[in-house]
Amino acid sequence: MSQPPPKDLAAEPLARHLALHNMPGQRSKTAITQLRRRRAALNCSPAPIPSVAERARARFLADAVAEIARRGGETDIEGEHRSTPLSVAERAEGIALLRVAGWRWYGKRVKPRMVELAYLYGKDDAGPWAVRVPGTTTSVAEGLAWLTPAAVVKARAAGRRVRRQGDVYAIETAPGRDGRGDLPDAHEWRPRTRRLVHHPADGRKHRPLALPWPVEFVTQRTIAMGRGNGWSEGD
Repeated sequence: MSQPPPKDLAAEPLARHLALHNMPGQRSKTAITQLRRRRAALNCSPAPIPSVAERARARFLADAVAEIARRGGETDIEGEHRSTPLSVAERAEGIALLRVAGWRWYGKRVKPRMVELAYLYGKDDAGPWAVRVPGTTTSVAEGLAWLTPAAVVKARAAGRRVRRQGDVYAIETAPGRDGRGDLPDAHEWRPRTRRLVHHPADGRKHRPLALPWPVEFVTQRTIAMGRGNGWSEGD
């Protein structure tokens, strides 16, 4: 009775062994190599299961990208052969900075150009929000500082009270200036009840803001979503 070949033989000596002992099956080196490759493909190890933390990070990024896209923002930079997507650069104070940098392809007649995009993303009482900040922004703190109007910075430095409702800041002021300032269409000041109310088109409104002291209003300005560099209101 012929002895079975060792399982760990290389293809060439295994082929010689099978032929020498007149054993059935594929006997050539090429046939044995191909058979082993097919078996290896069928028996390949499954992809590792992401950890809970990895799945949470992926879900957070997906939610942030979806909100930016909903507001008309770019979520990747299209290159000649591939696109570069947004990624989370930092998370701090419940807010995330998302960034992407890459060579944008404009076609064969125009040279590619390095482009940087950056957004702040977070959630408040009205739900998720996202605003575009300069592409060179490298931290949440830097992005928040850029978004904050100069009048708000000055008021806080002077010890005056400041409240915020989305993209509107209510700054404590002198009685003679009560109610001054331009409000976006989605915000309404009701002096009789001393309430600032929010009624946006998409229905995701902020809670009414009670302001019992004299206030004037300043609106946050940010870079418009999309490829342009114009100005837009925040949220």
